[in-house]
Amino acid sequence: MQGQGSYNALSYKGNREYDSKNYDKASSYFLEAIKKKQDFGGYYNLGNTLYKREMYSEAKAEYQKALSLAKTKEDKMAALYNLGNAEMKAQNYDKAAEFYKKALQQDPYNESIRKNYNISKLKQKEKNQSKSNNKSQNQNSEQDKSQDNQQKKSEQESPQNSDKNKNGGANEKDKGQGTGQTPKPDNNSSENKRGMSKEEENRIMQRLESKERDAARRILNKNSYIDPKSNEKDW
Repeated sequence: MQGQGSYNALSYKGNREYDSKNYDKASSYFLEAIKKKQDFGGYYNLGNTLYKREMYSEAKAEYQKALSLAKTKEDKMAALYNLGNAEMKAQNYDKAAEFYKKALQQDPYNESIRKNYNISKLKQKEKNQSKSNNKSQNQNSEQDKSQDNQQKKSEQESPQNSDKNKNGGANEKDKGQGTGQTPKPDNNSSENKRGMSKEEENRIMQRLESKERDAARRILNKNSYIDPKSNEKDW
């Protein structure tokens, strides 16, 4: 009875601290109570204080221990319900839904459990949708990045192509217009060596007086090849 009294006293003190929101002290009392006696109430109460301290993983461990010691539907429902709440806080909505579903099996008409079950299913759906959207955004981002890289590559190549076109245009211009200077006659051409053609020469000759014919012939043949005269003296 002395041991039982100690357990009850520790549990009482733990509940007082819990109601006062002194969750650290409450945890200490419930932990000491468990050392005296391991039962559903001790683990369940310890799980609640850890939950309030936002230590959800630790709280789940204590709720699991409480569930293993539960003997009534009410105790099983309470442990399962709080396990669902802890999973909800950890954003494990699919696991939360499983625990709420099991809790409903213990108490099918409990509207609070049913409400939380529906919320957990909705949260899981939103989470899946968010993942799908993020995946789609990442794919779009990679596609945009690939397009940007391709555009940058094209922009980098474009000036080079432009230069080539400019050079090509200049070459074509040079081909058509050359240096812009009038081509100089080739003094070594066969036509220039011969001087004017015989036909042109005759036309000119016909317009001249016979007395000027010899002088005109000398003018026409000025740039033509002339046979050297003999150096022979006329004694």
